[in-house]
Amino acid sequence: MTNLHAAATPRDTIVDLDDGLIMRWSTHADAENVGDLVAETFTWMSFSGLQDGVIPGPNLMFRAAAKRLLSGKNAVMTDRDYALVEDTKREVGKNPIVACVSIHRVRAYYGCVDLFFGKPELIATDPDYRNKGLIRKLLFEMIHPESDARGDSLQFIPGIPHFYRQFGYEYALVSFTSGKIENIQSIPALAEGKTTEPFLLRKATPEDIPYLISMSTKERVSPYTQLGLYYSPEYWQYTVKDIFEIADPEHPGTRSTQIVVDAATGKDVGFTIVSYPFGLKLEALVLDENVIIQEALYPILRQIVAMEKTRLEEKKAKVTEEEANKINTSSFYMILQLHPQHPAAVLLGSKMVPTFTGPGFRLCTRINDYPKFIRTVTPELEKRLARSSMAGTTGRLRLDFYRKVEGNKAKGLEIIFEKGKILEAREWTNPGYEKTAEEYLAWKAENNIPVVYGATFAPLTFNNLLTGERSLEELIWSYGETAVKNEASKLLLNSLFPKISQHMDNFYW
Repeated sequence: MTNLHAAATPRDTIVDLDDGLIMRWSTHADAENVGDLVAETFTWMSFSGLQDGVIPGPNLMFRAAAKRLLSGKNAVMTDRDYALVEDTKREVGKNPIVACVSIHRVRAYYGCVDLFFGKPELIATDPDYRNKGLIRKLLFEMIHPESDARGDSLQFIPGIPHFYRQFGYEYALVSFTSGKIENIQSIPALAEGKTTEPFLLRKATPEDIPYLISMSTKERVSPYTQLGLYYSPEYWQYTVKDIFEIADPEHPGTRSTQIVVDAATGKDVGFTIVSYPFGLKLEALVLDENVIIQEALYPILRQIVAMEKTRLEEKKAKVTEEEANKINTSSFYMILQLHPQHPAAVLLGSKMVPTFTGPGFRLCTRINDYPKFIRTVTPELEKRLARSSMAGTTGRLRLDFYRKVEGNKAKGLEIIFEKGKILEAREWTNPGYEKTAEEYLAWKAENNIPVVYGATFAPLTFNNLLTGERSLEELIWSYGETAVKNEASKLLLNSLFPKISQHMDNFYW
């Protein structure tokens, strides 16, 4: 365990929920039962297709994932970071763990600021125990307090559409996709007369971890994004080394890291990350600045396709004939989970088709403490302001969220500026017209009337502006409650919170 995942709240607390139900944190010994619960819960989530009239068995891929989370070697959590509900009175032979939520922690960036994001994940409830509020209790009494206490700036989660809104989450992060190579036959073959590729792929080993760390800076991986997740030392230690020591042979890890080698010199010149449980995806492609991508791209893609064919052939050999017939090893697609500005995406151009009608896969986001978030990212906000037409601003920005809701603890926010610097960010409540008039008269009497900028936002929708997932103009069009006090307020908000791109590769557990 690293300091990254050190617990901030006690792990020996047991909460009595009555009728034999208790709420507690996990231990390594819970791995089998949690794995079984997750497998049963995700029975109907099949990546190979469901057959009409056929009830599938437990989801063994998700069972293996849950056990990896509780291995004690995971990159995102320890074996004490699953919050559980246990039925101490359940009959012998039935799984005593009836609900669970894990809390992950990952390194992230917001412009020039490094911070941490929390991620509730692999949530499950036994069907016999649903609609009893167990997930709500796990989130609000264990997961959120732990994540907040250790200093996570926000929590995010993919998963059931709309479901997490009831727990104070708003869609405010996006995993962008540049497109899909629908027909892999469109990838040009090796030129006639050539027998070897100019760039070769080899599987990354633990000895490559220092190289991978040095090559996976934000500037190399995704210079087009201003908010996202790092490929951190913990990520490389887990995905390149530890996962192979704890993997279920039938359901191993979900991704592969390959080192790109210049065949002529034998020198390592980059890396690729490929994942496959949700369809073959190129998650990252990073090359040395001296490599010409026009020369390297197709050799790399051809080898990724060849490896996928081999993987599928091996998979066919392990399943029933009926299941094997569903696996097509000669024709499949490849998704580029790369930013649209990535040189690979630009070069492929018309060979790709859109994967979504929208920007990509949306993630639910909880930012419970806006003042704390503003204080954390102040260096980036001041940097943005200094480059804008509102440089040197002095005054107060007051944002009214109408009411206090789960997912944010304040009705409003006030940010105080002096000569372009943020002096303070604090909770604020709109006092109403009468009190506002009294405040103005008091300022006037002291001959010290500040400039007050202002705007209103529907509850939780300020999340979208903070993360840059939407622009102020888009929010104004989307929500009738969203409005700005004047043109200067609009300029200030646009300067502080422009629409930005994000890098959210997070399915590697």
